[in-house]
Amino acid sequence: MFEKTLSDLIQGLRANKRNETEYIQRSLSEIQHEVQQSDMRQKSVAVDKLNYLHMLGYDMNWASFNVVEVMASSRFGEKRAGYLAAEQSFHQETDVLMLTTNLIRKDLASSNVMEISVALNGLAQVATADLAQDLLDDVLAAMGHSRPYIRKRALVCACRLVIKYPEGLREFVPLLKDRLDDADPTVVASAVGVVCELAHANPQNYLPLAPKLYRLLTTSSNTWMLIKIVKLFAWLTPIEPRLAKKLHGPLSHLVSTTAAMSLLYECINTAVVGGIIDVQLPAVDSVGREMDFAELCARKLQLFYESRDHNLRYVGLVTLAQFQKRRPELVAAHYDTVLRCLDDPDMSIRMRAIEAISGMTTRKTLVGTVKRLMSQLILSNTVALQQANAKPYTMDYSESNDLQAMPLIDASGTSMVTAQGSIVSQRGDADPDVADNPEYRLAVVEAIISMCSHQTYTNLTDFEWYVATLADLVYIAGVDVDERLSERFLDVTVRVRQVRAFSLQMARRLLSNTHLVEQAASVGGQKGSNALMLGTAAYLLGEYCELQPASPDDIRLLLPAGLTKLPADQQGMFVLAAHKVYANWLGHVSEYWNADTWEQVRSVSTHMQQLLSERILGNGTFNGSVASQIALLPLQTSSRVRLLVESLKLVSVTTSNMTETAPPACLELKALFKAYELNPVSAVAQGKVPVPDTLDLDTFIGDAIPDTTSKVMPPPPPPPKQRTMSARQRKEPKANGPYYLPSVDDIPVVELKLDNKHKKSKKKSRRSKHKHRSPSPPPPAPVDIAGDEDIGSTSK
Repeated sequence: MFEKTLSDLIQGLRANKRNETEYIQRSLSEIQHEVQQSDMRQKSVAVDKLNYLHMLGYDMNWASFNVVEVMASSRFGEKRAGYLAAEQSFHQETDVLMLTTNLIRKDLASSNVMEISVALNGLAQVATADLAQDLLDDVLAAMGHSRPYIRKRALVCACRLVIKYPEGLREFVPLLKDRLDDADPTVVASAVGVVCELAHANPQNYLPLAPKLYRLLTTSSNTWMLIKIVKLFAWLTPIEPRLAKKLHGPLSHLVSTTAAMSLLYECINTAVVGGIIDVQLPAVDSVGREMDFAELCARKLQLFYESRDHNLRYVGLVTLAQFQKRRPELVAAHYDTVLRCLDDPDMSIRMRAIEAISGMTTRKTLVGTVKRLMSQLILSNTVALQQANAKPYTMDYSESNDLQAMPLIDASGTSMVTAQGSIVSQRGDADPDVADNPEYRLAVVEAIISMCSHQTYTNLTDFEWYVATLADLVYIAGVDVDERLSERFLDVTVRVRQVRAFSLQMARRLLSNTHLVEQAASVGGQKGSNALMLGTAAYLLGEYCELQPASPDDIRLLLPAGLTKLPADQQGMFVLAAHKVYANWLGHVSEYWNADTWEQVRSVSTHMQQLLSERILGNGTFNGSVASQIALLPLQTSSRVRLLVESLKLVSVTTSNMTETAPPACLELKALFKAYELNPVSAVAQGKVPVPDTLDLDTFIGDAIPDTTSKVMPPPPPPPKQRTMSARQRKEPKANGPYYLPSVDDIPVVELKLDNKHKKSKKKSRRSKHKHRSPSPPPPAPVDIAGDEDIGSTSK
């Protein structure tokens, strides 16, 4: 019978590209017949072909038992084919693995070195928890083999087994420690690699190996083994801080002399992570000059992020971000170099550069860094400028409008982007850019907010510039940062009194952008619609309306079309802000009351009634009976709309006729919101206020509210009346009981003889029982969560 070899199968696949599936199906049918033959050589060839087809994606689990048969062959070539097929196709749930225990044990005890090697390789790949438990002793015995080749493979195989069977670590670690002193350097390198692999999960268990690892660090010249040793000390040093001073000398020597960039990176990273750069000992550079070890590491680290190799630049920026947290004064000198990395075409390098530059920013460099990042957002394909209150259009980039030369913020602090228009998406005819990636844009916005609000705005000198920047980000972010921007906009306005007037200008400009408001209303205030930012702008415009000239023009901004499509919380903010603006304007115009003022009040009140009817109540008329329409509104909105409606009714009634002086209602309505100034107070300051002794928060002010949710149970029936019985009647039923004793004299007494030893042990056990009784745990200590100490003072 003609038999196809593996070469014939490969040639046939190349010759049958048009009908490859049919050819493979015919070959699989032939292989199914071949593996059933008794000839081991033919079965081995079939397994080779099946293994090749498995690498092409065809299943061979149906031939698992035939693979085990080939593994048991006495010929090494056939045995190797069987082990290779098992490594490729067997998995943890393969049922025939239980049949391989004795087979692998036999191969591990073979006198043929190649059979031992094949068995170790195969066991490391297919080991399960049961196989690891059964064969660990055989593999540990192979670690003492006379051939270094077998000792290396046994180390690696034992590492795989103890991962599957952790109880074997007690037997494996002492032998692993001995292999660190092996005479063969390749075995020592393998042992170090195994320690590095196991210590990654739990470095505490391998701290006793530190002396041997330190000896290898100072005596070995194997670069790859030194890399693993240095990495091991990066995990061990935080556990044992005394290692930092011990490692200072060897690591400083390696940093000064090594030419291997991989080893240099691991040394610097270990020095930063392990706190070795904080050791106050001098280091010597490559030319013999003494300097601080941290300064030496900073100079060497510059070689990485100035390299043309993207991998070296990436790891250099990662380490620089960690270095900056410990020694920021040394990293500040490399600000310009890191800033250039923000224009790298590789997105991963840009992300790491943003992380590093966020911690390097100071008061002098903050504005330049923010403008650099915002220019990337503007000059990307995601956004395009449009004129304010105009329909979205795609900007013609062939024009001479150079956005890169345009300053984002002018000298007076006015936002140039906001002044020229808003931002819309998408310029689809341009090539994609790194700045168009949503992940990168989100990182840029987060970095800008983090740099500006660092340590309660420590680096800020111009708060109007910061508010304008937040307003710009609403247009150019291109990602969902609505919540973060609204939080920062509100926070800086509340904290800094001097910036509130400018914040109102930015809030009015945001609310005046009809495209922005319509976009938020069209999607129902979903994420990314800037609904939260608009709600915050409305709140600020109403809360601090007295800082601007009183004008009824803001009422139309606070009652926009599509208001009911926004989330309920934002609806309530808009309505309450409109009420505050209206009350403030009424109080202002009432101070110079005349006929013109009376007509204006009547006109503005009528206009507000029309806006409420058209944009909130939805009936088009304001006939006075709007309770049914208000009841249909969300709870957060209905109460505030009802208050505004009642205020409008009151003003309409009191101003129905012209009077010489302003009606008291117009003057007193402002006091509804501005009677007292309520400044924010931090949580720590609130905690310092003493609680009055007469304050009782547990007693109800009025009648207790009944719990209507629980079912009222009927009162229990009265207990039955007990009859009095005489002493004789009570003794009669007891006398008939089986355990009744008439008197104490009838109790049988048995004398027990106890030796002194038993008594002492019994007393001792009782004493120890009381002695070792665990005390009750102490009550938990009160936790004081500190807040911002200066929030109350900045707002006063």
